[in-house]
Amino acid sequence: MAKRNLRVIKWLGMVPAVGLCTCCNRQFQAAMTELKKIADAQESLRRQFSEHNCHAEEVNQSAEGIVKEEG
Repeated sequence: MAKRNLRVIKWLGMVPAVGLCTCCNRQFQAAMTELKKIADAQESLRRQFSEHNCHAEEVNQSAEGIVKEEG
């Protein structure tokens, strides 16, 4: 399985609002209350990412999407 990384895909100014698992494309969102502080938003995304498991079905769909985009 490919190495998982968390990539921020949406920012509100300097605050990370939405993250993405680079392996399965699952998205994680910081709650509105956590968007007031950069550290709270970062921790929320990091926690959600570390607690999730990439499912084989999601990984396969992600790989298919990459092939379709390139082809």
